[in-house]
Amino acid sequence: MQTQGSLQESDLGALLQTMQSERATGTLTLEDGSDSASLFFLFGHLFHATAPDGDGENVVINALGWRDGTFHFDPRAKLPAEETIKSSPAELIAAAEQASEPVGAGSTAAATPSLRAIEGSPAGTSIWSPSAAVHEPAAEQQSNWTPSGAADRQPDTAESWDAGKPAAEPIPVYAPAEFSPSYAPEVPAPVADVASAAGFDADSDRTPATPASAGAATVVPVGVLPIPSGNVQYQGLKSAFVDFPRLLRTLRSDHHTGFIRLVSGESSGVLLFRDGEVVEAEAGEDGSLHGEEAFLIFRSQMDTGQGLIDVVDIDTDTVTSIARLLTGPPLFTGLLARFVNFPALLEYLAEEQLDGSVIVVGGSEAGVILLKEGSVLAAYTAGSRAPQTSTDDVAALATERPARIEVRGEDSSRSVIDTEAALSRPH
Repeated sequence: MQTQGSLQESDLGALLQTMQSERATGTLTLEDGSDSASLFFLFGHLFHATAPDGDGENVVINALGWRDGTFHFDPRAKLPAEETIKSSPAELIAAAEQASEPVGAGSTAAATPSLRAIEGSPAGTSIWSPSAAVHEPAAEQQSNWTPSGAADRQPDTAESWDAGKPAAEPIPVYAPAEFSPSYAPEVPAPVADVASAAGFDADSDRTPATPASAGAATVVPVGVLPIPSGNVQYQGLKSAFVDFPRLLRTLRSDHHTGFIRLVSGESSGVLLFRDGEVVEAEAGEDGSLHGEEAFLIFRSQMDTGQGLIDVVDIDTDTVTSIARLLTGPPLFTGLLARFVNFPALLEYLAEEQLDGSVIVVGGSEAGVILLKEGSVLAAYTAGSRAPQTSTDDVAALATERPARIEVRGEDSSRSVIDTEAALSRPH
């Protein structure tokens, strides 16, 4: 859609219809001489408007009469928590047209039209709430919605489960919802066995060692690991505004490949999507929960309405590799990096055509190398998440004295999460 232009060419009425049809999310700023207004959209739905002299529907009705001036749309702007718009664009446009008509001498109608939400709507009218991620109109130009938490909300079902009422406590200040490393291996490999544990025995069959031969009797959770950045589709959406099941259905119908990231207080979580299906989930403060259990925790965090979510696009191979990173079994764990020839380790994994990942946790941050058939698919660090083919930044972390290395393989037991079944469970 056009992000800026003149109101003479595209008036607000046309812009509202475009926003709705394209399911736009962001802030539309209007200026007409000394007048200005800001309108806020979530998935094409106008939920809040503000101007220097007030907020709400009257701001929109007034701005619908502007024929001069300019507009600018920012899809990356953070959305406010206020909900002051209860009418559809079609109703607002009709109200503006009614307000602009002179009242007849014999008319008893009030000059200012009522925008009260329609009750007892006829069949075919679509009811939308600000917690709905997707608008599903049943008839053209007919929709009205009720705010989340309204008294007439229908009982929870798998189809109508709501992300929850607005939070009683302030929503946390949004920061880029990236995972910070909390990796702290507790069972390092014995120093004397590092060389053999890394698989460099000249007489070996060049098959990676098992966790037991690597010196780790038990697998220790490594905590929340960084995941690479991608193309941000939506950023910083308040979970109180989003109907989680509808969002999942939308991403499924769009064949979304990427991830949803949620930050809620001290907790964070991620859902990985491949072609619209949830292939893996991670939740918990230490990143120890995965699969359906993590999905249910993610759902509960959405239910509080206090979190912020990002929807990010990445390619299929990277999604698959991230899933291996989160749940793949450790082949070598707790290796003290200063005793390991890091380039030789990568060369060995390339010869083995490993599908997996290499994790390096230095004294300053964590770094990850994602491997596909032994080749570097992506390398990045917690401080620089843009995926690279060069492993230099991660290798630099391996030179730090306290650095440790873990190598993970493929998790053959992983399967797609049945989200509909999970959502139907009581919580």
